[in-house]
Amino acid sequence: MNDVDGDGGNRTSSSEFLAMVLDEPPRPRSRWLLVAAVMVALVAATAVVYVALLRDTGPAHPDAWDSRVEELAEIVADERGLDFEHPVYVDFLEESQFAKQVTTDEDDLTAEDRKEIEQWTGLFRAVGFIEGEVDLFDSVNQLNGAGIVGYYSYEDERIRIRGTELTPAVRSTLVHELTHALQDQHFDLEAMTEKVQDDRAAASALDALIEGDARRIETEWRTGLSEEDRAAVDASREEQSDDVDEDAAGIPEVLTTMVAAPYALGEALLAVAVEQGGDRAVDALFERPPTTEEHQLDPWTLVQDRAVAIDVDTPELAEGEVSFDDGPFGAVSWLLVLAERIPVKQALTAADGWGGDSYVAFERDGATCVRMHYRGDTGRDVKQMKVALKKWVGRLPQAPASVRREGSLLSFESCDPGTTAAAVATESSQDALTLALSRTYLSATLAKGGADPTMARCAADRLVRALELEELNDPTLDRGRVQRIIAPCRV
Repeated sequence: MNDVDGDGGNRTSSSEFLAMVLDEPPRPRSRWLLVAAVMVALVAATAVVYVALLRDTGPAHPDAWDSRVEELAEIVADERGLDFEHPVYVDFLEESQFAKQVTTDEDDLTAEDRKEIEQWTGLFRAVGFIEGEVDLFDSVNQLNGAGIVGYYSYEDERIRIRGTELTPAVRSTLVHELTHALQDQHFDLEAMTEKVQDDRAAASALDALIEGDARRIETEWRTGLSEEDRAAVDASREEQSDDVDEDAAGIPEVLTTMVAAPYALGEALLAVAVEQGGDRAVDALFERPPTTEEHQLDPWTLVQDRAVAIDVDTPELAEGEVSFDDGPFGAVSWLLVLAERIPVKQALTAADGWGGDSYVAFERDGATCVRMHYRGDTGRDVKQMKVALKKWVGRLPQAPASVRREGSLLSFESCDPGTTAAAVATESSQDALTLALSRTYLSATLAKGGADPTMARCAADRLVRALELEELNDPTLDRGRVQRIIAPCRV
């Protein structure tokens, strides 16, 4: 049972976590449920004019690949099983030039942008993602400025790279971004994202598919390197992570987790899909993408169950309440919210029962609040979520938050407790994500070894709850103990 979390079985630092995944800046589409508004504000000032110019001229393509990336393009095409229709430009930019591409000057924000960021900062405090005084705009700007090495834009079909030196880390990033270019040429990423732009749950799921596929090819490329070259890539990544650690110090852990999640969860989703359907399953998912965060949290809900979300009406507003956002919340978002205040295994249990939800974010008497309606797959799932939320509320008892059950529906409400409220967050978002990923990779490993998918799912779930990651990755783990843990799965 080796490397069940897909990354060596060890918990990474925040900086390493960022270095692994921050290889492209936010585009004007939902990268994640709650950070979307802040991300959009970062690029809004330039995106509209830029896109308008592209519509007049259309993207240009070179006649041949840049000699520095030609070999990598051939490898990507071979690994992905698709041919490039044409080369794309790759711009190697000086540090200062690249920084302007991925960060935004605060002076460029409009009054509307500032108001929106203020509202979302209050919402982040209301759901426990941040505490105290946090400059959300500056934090996101720091994440982009510190962690991004390169990106592909489907708007002008170009790859942009930080720096002019082809380091091992840059080569790894080029593999990732070339995969995006290949995806775009075969599946039209812009059209796909525009199709789901009004469906936040589907946009989040699509983002995970796109990033997970690129991470998958990047991982396969690294695996195919010689031991010496792999060591060079890892050393280069470690140096990059040190830079991130220095530049992004003090950023709340949950923000790094939220940015990383689509990459990590998407790659795990594709691991299950490929195990069950082969490489053709990846193209099939691009033709019919996943639609909910549940498919990311537990890929078997898509691959085996074909689960769809239960429709849940948007919560109503009372007199004096003014909405600024609404939509689905999502199973992964519930996991991260709960994990900041309650044990991660209990958080995963509650999130697993997700059947559907809807939320409305609003302002009332000068405070930012959120009201959510939640439905579980079963009555037991509703009960488990209620217990988890009551425990979550109890961690900060003086905060304006409540949960009540109305038949099969849970109604949860929380308001910004203010900047002086007690700090109670556990900063366990990465642990929660790692727990879910470990379960997915372990179940895929068991299925690959011949276990029935239902048995593999049950066994993996029981094992990650009963054992620590170090034990799961221990080749000397007592087989008798394992058999006792998974015995109920045989019934």
